[in-house]
Amino acid sequence: MSWDDYDRRRTAIKAVLAYATEHPAAGLPFEDLPEVRATFADRRELVLALQYHWTQALWARIELRSLDAGRGRLVDAQDLARAAWTDCAVAHPVLRRLLDCYRDELGPSLLREQELLRFA
Repeated sequence: MSWDDYDRRRTAIKAVLAYATEHPAAGLPFEDLPEVRATFADRRELVLALQYHWTQALWARIELRSLDAGRGRLVDAQDLARAAWTDCAVAHPVLRRLLDCYRDELGPSLLREQELLRFA
């Protein structure tokens, strides 16, 4: 993926999240945003990109929590993951809502990953 592709995808994801924030009942705005249709081949590709965006945010939260909590003592990984997931869901409620609504489009392997990390 080139930097131009990366920038287009990032801009499209921001547009999706902004639209979903303003129109919470509208669902996934694939057809509503021309830049999204021009960037992603189909709805599934968009949902996978949203899942990837969530995964990056979640792993960043896990890393931050592990750095804060470690300080020379053992930390329960499940508690750490639960707290990070909750932090991430609070920080990204629209992203989390879209993923929860369109989880069937993720496919079986990503659904299993999502279920393993979902604690709320």
